[in-house]
Amino acid sequence: MSKLDSFNLGELYRDLRIARGLKMKDIVNQNLSQAQLSKFENGLTMLSADKLLIAISAIHMSLAEFEHAYNQYEDFNFFKQAKKISSLHGKKDVNGLKDLLSHYDTSSESYDIYNQLNCLVIKSAIKDLEADYPISESEIELITAYLYSIEDWTEYELFIFGNTLQVLSTSNLVFLGKAFIKRDSIYLSLPNNRHRTHLVLINIIFELIKRSQDKTAELFIKHLETILDSQDMFARAFLIFFQKILDFRNGKITQRASLENYIQSLWSLGFNNIAAFLQDNLEDLLPNDMIVPVIPIKTRP
Repeated sequence: MSKLDSFNLGELYRDLRIARGLKMKDIVNQNLSQAQLSKFENGLTMLSADKLLIAISAIHMSLAEFEHAYNQYEDFNFFKQAKKISSLHGKKDVNGLKDLLSHYDTSSESYDIYNQLNCLVIKSAIKDLEADYPISESEIELITAYLYSIEDWTEYELFIFGNTLQVLSTSNLVFLGKAFIKRDSIYLSLPNNRHRTHLVLINIIFELIKRSQDKTAELFIKHLETILDSQDMFARAFLIFFQKILDFRNGKITQRASLENYIQSLWSLGFNNIAAFLQDNLEDLLPNDMIVPVIPIKTRP
């Protein structure tokens, strides 16, 4: 039995409980009896959702941690796919992305809306590297229609929006972005979603500045400032740079060297991925007569 999926859920729970030095009497309470817990651990019955949450909390684990243990401490296929797309995009491996896309059977009945959205994430990554790569209006409409239809986004919707927003119209980008920041407080309490929230806002700001929507970009910059704390150095590094870009465009900074020096400071501090991304995209954020040499590395934050 090489996979934890081969074990009964209750058996996994018992192993985790014992590993923490906890006895059944340490778990049970007025809402979960010892008999219920015993039957669950021996694979005889399944606990109801509310009782399972009580049991998991009692062994000092979060539901996400328990779920991760059940999957043998491996990422779900969705997250594996997301990491693979990010890696290929960072390496500018267009052929690798196209090969990844080819593994989707678009003719099968299983090619549902989620598979279509996953394909569009890959297509958006390809288009970011290959400007003439086609994405149809109907495909873009699928993204917007889906995101408009979901009232409370999960990490999946954050992933879809954050990685396809570059193909959305400016009006849809701004509308969805504003709707997102009105409810982003529900994501910030969860570590993974907090990081994803920062990434989405960074990508929105970058895309708006790239499209010369400076005033709207300032709105998102101000919002991002309000949700960062002293530990959010990754997002803050981007925030400082974006503000410098806007100050440069507005004439508050007159020397391009200020931008170059900031990027160099990030290299010096070891923020290599951020520095490479900013250096490589500087030409998209400055007027054509102020382009600086770029380093041939590109990775979306």
